[in-house]
Amino acid sequence: MIATVLLTGLADYSREVVDAGARSAVESASPEERSILVQGPAGGREFAARDAAVHDRYAGGFAGRDAHVSTAGYAVGRQLTGDVGEARPDKDGVVFASVSFLEGLREHAELVSGTWPEPGATPVRTAVGEAAARTLHLEVGERVAIHDRLSRKSSEIEVSGIWRPRDPNAPYWRLAQDAVDGAAPQSSTYGPFVVDRADFLSGFAASASAAWLIEPDLAGAPLSELDGLGQATTAAVDSLADDIGLGSSGLVTSRLDQLTGRLERADLVGRSALITPMLLMVVLGGYALVLVAVLMTEQRRGETALLRARGAARAQLAGLAAREAALVVLPAAVLAPILASQILRYVDRVPMLAAGALRLTPRFDALTWAVAGLAAAGCALAMLGPALRRGDTYAAEMASRSRPSRRAAAQRASLDIALVGLAVLGWFQLRQYSSPLAGGNLGIDPLLAASPTLGVLAGAAIALRALPPLTRLAERAVDRKPWNATMFGMWQAGRRPQAGPVLLLALAVAVSTLAWCLAGTSERSIVDQADHQVGADLRLLEGTRFAPEGRAAEVAALPGVETVLPAWRDSLRLGAEGESASVISLDAAQANGVVRLRDDLAGGSPQGLFTKLSDARVEAPVVDLPPTTQRISGAVETEVASWTDEFFSPPEPPVQTDAVFAVAGGYRRVPLGRSSNGHPLRFAVDLPADLQPVRLAGFLVSSGGPAGFRVSWRVRSLTAGDAPVDLGAAGPWQARTRAGGEATSGAEATVDYTLPNAGLWGYSQPVTLVVTRARKAAPVPVVATPAALSALRIGDGDETRMSLGQGEVGVRIAGSVSAVPGTEDAAALLADLPSLAAEAFYGYGEVRQPQEWWLATGPDPHATATAAAALPGIEVLDRRAAAEEAGRDPYGVGARAALFAAALGAVLIAAMGIGVDIRATARRRIGELAVLHTLGASPRLLGRSLVAEQTFLAGVGVLVGLVVGIGVAATMAPLVILTPAAGRPVPEPLLTVVWSPVGATAGGLLLLTLVLSASVALAARQRMIAAQLRIGADA
Repeated sequence: MIATVLLTGLADYSREVVDAGARSAVESASPEERSILVQGPAGGREFAARDAAVHDRYAGGFAGRDAHVSTAGYAVGRQLTGDVGEARPDKDGVVFASVSFLEGLREHAELVSGTWPEPGATPVRTAVGEAAARTLHLEVGERVAIHDRLSRKSSEIEVSGIWRPRDPNAPYWRLAQDAVDGAAPQSSTYGPFVVDRADFLSGFAASASAAWLIEPDLAGAPLSELDGLGQATTAAVDSLADDIGLGSSGLVTSRLDQLTGRLERADLVGRSALITPMLLMVVLGGYALVLVAVLMTEQRRGETALLRARGAARAQLAGLAAREAALVVLPAAVLAPILASQILRYVDRVPMLAAGALRLTPRFDALTWAVAGLAAAGCALAMLGPALRRGDTYAAEMASRSRPSRRAAAQRASLDIALVGLAVLGWFQLRQYSSPLAGGNLGIDPLLAASPTLGVLAGAAIALRALPPLTRLAERAVDRKPWNATMFGMWQAGRRPQAGPVLLLALAVAVSTLAWCLAGTSERSIVDQADHQVGADLRLLEGTRFAPEGRAAEVAALPGVETVLPAWRDSLRLGAEGESASVISLDAAQANGVVRLRDDLAGGSPQGLFTKLSDARVEAPVVDLPPTTQRISGAVETEVASWTDEFFSPPEPPVQTDAVFAVAGGYRRVPLGRSSNGHPLRFAVDLPADLQPVRLAGFLVSSGGPAGFRVSWRVRSLTAGDAPVDLGAAGPWQARTRAGGEATSGAEATVDYTLPNAGLWGYSQPVTLVVTRARKAAPVPVVATPAALSALRIGDGDETRMSLGQGEVGVRIAGSVSAVPGTEDAAALLADLPSLAAEAFYGYGEVRQPQEWWLATGPDPHATATAAAALPGIEVLDRRAAAEEAGRDPYGVGARAALFAAALGAVLIAAMGIGVDIRATARRRIGELAVLHTLGASPRLLGRSLVAEQTFLAGVGVLVGLVVGIGVAATMAPLVILTPAAGRPVPEPLLTVVWSPVGATAGGLLLLTLVLSASVALAARQRMIAAQLRIGADA
């Protein structure tokens, strides 16, 4: 009954998990994975035909699923000419407006204030996204001046309403990527300013572009249909632009085919993980039933032999056994679906499942009854197996009970060798593959599902081969002690005809231990993956790629922040093969305690790795100004040689001077002003409040002009507050171009340079020089992954050069790390940010703002994450939130719950098997005990000997089960735990033994054995008197 209910429940549960996993994957898919976006020119008169072609093409659905098509149009070259609030212009000082129409906007957005625009009004009415309205300081009723840079005409539009997206993650917003943040990524275009379609076509359609979004209805789509959707998406990407007349000017983008591939892999991994506990239950339940059948057969062996001697045919005996088995399995087959469904109705109340996306709805269908029937049939065969073997004579049967044949021993040895061979083969194969084998028509990876079960069987079988010698050693140890009951019990244990009960107990403990270890290792792997992906407690990403002015102070002021690390991120290609790699740069001296790096990945203590980087930090000489400096002033002189101010000659270009200060995580640029020939720059500039301590790194000098234009630049005076600063006393100075070439050097902060060869219209390209204290370039210390070292073909301590930022810098390998936190690339490098920033500035004049902020938070990280999310242009990555989200994945939750069921089922089945064995042992020994009692042994001695025998066997079984379970988990868990995308987790899972449930299971079974054996021993004392009266009855 227990085995059938468990298998039926697990089978039904697995279907629910697979369905929930597919639904969750679709719901959490990115907008690109749930839609198809077509982009191209509106085409003027052709727009109506193209729009109709797309709508007509998908009016009947997409690949058998309902589909919805939305159209959008975008005006080109519209410039905002009035007050633009806090908008940031481009390099030419221009701010653009995203004027568009969006079909279906009212269904996907909600009005914050005002009304939706109506067509035909003068001026044209528009509804503005809330984020853009906040940036541009717009309110309902205001008029916005717009200049068409193509037609050179100006007009106004009036704000009739302000709206915000209902679901910012909906695929619909692929039509308006600026709707959430108010600006297109990495641009100075703000909006959207949405007008009615009729107004757009009449006033904004000239040179406009258009887009169409196709959204298939993926809700409830089975995997078979998703595969068809993927194929249809591939066909659409290849041909749709040509079919609607866009030709080569059209672009079709979608990752829906990637979603289907990911779902197939997730389904393969999920099904395989759910099959593992079912296989463990099949093995354990089947063996328990075989053991019970063997015990019954042994009990009736003499009776069966007598029946054969009196003419009973083999078929008659098999029929009796079949009817007996039917009495046991038929109720189980009928009741199992009912009991399993009732249990599943309450399973989602378990905290583990309530936190996930599982909503179980048990069903009574053909598959449920089929599984129950197959489980019952398997139980019946397990019970019939021992009864169907070929019989022998009564004398031979009695002899074989005490002298098992060599043939049987050889068969058992062959089975052990086969199990070990299969387990080793499975382990070896799993190590060779980075992802599961294709499941084919099975829908599972047999190797992934069966390897843990094979490992448990092989380990238990081999370990129990040590039982006879272990028993003999125990007998010798007890022989030296005055423990008569224990000695007699050990002797009885050594003469048992088979070790079935011990193997059952070992399997039960091994299965439960393996289940707890797999579940615990999986949970820890989820946390480790989240830590590695995020890299810190919180990682803040700048939406515009580089931090705006004052961001460092905003981040430092967040509640609960303990340490802030500014970070750079670069992507590059390594080696001749061009392997993609990531470079993460941060302050190594402060990284310990912020960067989440596991000890095994760092090859030891992460502190030691970070110390290697900080100890090798490059020299960056600066001029230390007084700590209380809040304002600097002074004068800069510029002299121009060979300049003639003649008719038609271009005006003399000014020279821009910026002071650069060293700050945590890089350098800060402070503009001082412009100077020209004969007109020195006299400046007085207030420094940012967070610029403490004040360390002057140098100056950036920028100028343009005709070829041969010669400029002499020098700092005539500099005052920090009221204190004069002698730059000459700080040491020699140097000037370098941004191309990396040295211009001049000397004792003072001076520059003499000539603009290079002419560009367009006789002018040179603008030139920027960096003026700093003299220094020699030094390699930036980095640590690299093995994949990066292999691509670069270098090792620890070697040097090479890499293109990072605006120039090429030297790097030196200070160590290696298995994986770099914050990136999933196999080839990755971790650099010391102060060193890289110094090489970038002193060598190329690059002043770069952080792209990321790595934070260590206090006891309330949620408050910190919430406050960080409120910062404009910031994306927040929270390692705890990432772990919680991954922990709610239905496949992972389902697999862990199934393993919990397997552990519980193992305990129940083992308890039943142990109880049957102890009772059968007492019945089989009652005659012997009666003889011994007649010869003078006391009932107390005999009872204690029975308890000692069972305790020894149970102890051996529990110990073997613990060793096997932990051993199999240690070898198999890192190989069978995969990501939902069917890849190896990064970092590799580490074995986690959850000792409390493991110890409780093992100790509980051992205690149960003691209690049952003690109760049977007490009952046996009363039955010995009756057995004494029958002594000699069989003679």
